[in-house]
Amino acid sequence: MKSKLILFCSAAVTLLGGCAKNYLDINTNPNSPTNVASGLVLTNALNRTAGSTTGSSNFYQFASAWIGYWNYSGAVAAFAEERSYQFTTNYGPANGIWNSLYDNLEDYDYLEKQGNATNDVFYTAIAKTMKAYDYHNLVDVFGNIPYSDALKATASIRPKYDKDQAVYEDLAKKLDTAATLFKGLVGKVSSSDGAYDIMYKGDAQKWGKFANTLKLRILLRQSEIAGRDAYIKGEIAKITANGMGFIGVGEGGSVNPGFTNSTGKQNPFYSSFGYTPAGKSSPTDNHRYYIASEYAINFYQNNNDPRLGYLYTTINDGAGTTYSGSRFGPTAQSPQDNPQNRSAIGTGILKGADMAQPLFTDFESLFLQAEAAQRGYITGSVRSLYESAVQQSFTYLGAGSASAYLAMPTAVSNWDQAANKLTLIMTQKWAAMNGINDMESWADFRRLNIPSDIPVSDNPAAIVRKIPVRMLYPQSEYNYNPDNVLAQGTISQFTSRIFWDIN
Repeated sequence: MKSKLILFCSAAVTLLGGCAKNYLDINTNPNSPTNVASGLVLTNALNRTAGSTTGSSNFYQFASAWIGYWNYSGAVAAFAEERSYQFTTNYGPANGIWNSLYDNLEDYDYLEKQGNATNDVFYTAIAKTMKAYDYHNLVDVFGNIPYSDALKATASIRPKYDKDQAVYEDLAKKLDTAATLFKGLVGKVSSSDGAYDIMYKGDAQKWGKFANTLKLRILLRQSEIAGRDAYIKGEIAKITANGMGFIGVGEGGSVNPGFTNSTGKQNPFYSSFGYTPAGKSSPTDNHRYYIASEYAINFYQNNNDPRLGYLYTTINDGAGTTYSGSRFGPTAQSPQDNPQNRSAIGTGILKGADMAQPLFTDFESLFLQAEAAQRGYITGSVRSLYESAVQQSFTYLGAGSASAYLAMPTAVSNWDQAANKLTLIMTQKWAAMNGINDMESWADFRRLNIPSDIPVSDNPAAIVRKIPVRMLYPQSEYNYNPDNVLAQGTISQFTSRIFWDIN
């Protein structure tokens, strides 16, 4: 891992000029680490989180195909590692996830130290929350990671690894502390500090709900572990005690520093998978490389799901009503798998270059609450939480009312028709997270094997026909932190499971 001190290239928060392509990037300057205002650190760190997690192609390159949402078009003879599940420690997306998240963690660690030093509790609380957000993503991808010994610069050049479960348990404690700090800040955050907060504008109540909901996600990851119920219930009791609640309707966390349709200033997801500033006539490479999955198209079509037209485009057949997806696996794509012959990413996801980038949607929160209530961890109407989650998925995409869809006589959507309520909740969560947070669906699949019929690759090079359960550690760790990474043993993408994955 590398260490850096931070200095920002932008002195503006709401204006987006002055730094060209990397207008919100953080630059290394070891000579002037203390000259940065906490507000600027926060703005840039949140923007980087949006770009490195939900906005980054690193997170979608493998998960989108493995979990049945997208596939790879015939416009590029690549993605052999994703199609075959055969990748090495040099696999680009895994290295990108590791590096970008640890870089982002250094930003939040700096923010937390600055907040502590100046008694700016608002910044301390956000830093604790977002460090938990990044670390939890690292655990979900890699398992054991540098944690207690990380972010110490030259004091720990080769940080030891902590057990993934121990990291999770400490993150839960950090989120409790953050929620308590936010509770004391409700109505007290200054407008000047709120202006730097490009997610909640200084609303400490919403930040507290974000922290609690992130903790709920972390706890539910562990729900299939035998003997873990008492721990989970005890930790949820702490959430109940702080009184901040969970993310509700319209309270999702989305980052927007002022994205606009100009070079270097577009929403990071849109700039990666949508169009250049020139418009629809100039799609990005990724917009051409990623096409609809046959599995997903069939799911939405077979269940008369109105979200289909917002998640995918129709093909260019002149009719404007035909959707077509591609089978996952073959390396030699047929001409039919060229972008013009397959459905692409839809307008419900690619809303525009100025769209806010969601870090945690209200519908994911409601699905988490529905699952928790179904398991008896929290109180509340499971049905109401479930149906509200589906409706908010429709709302986010612009698909209108979900009432008719929820009333259809099918076990895929109708509460009364479903014999297994958990399967219903998780199937609909999978349907809702498409293109929003594919990593969450990959985690749910590893944890619960839902949906159970997601196709594995039929690529000839896929010697093991099984969706990988993790990424390998990046080669940089073997080069620069060899003793500690080698102590983790031989790592396999098929058998070295994250602690909460017991399937």
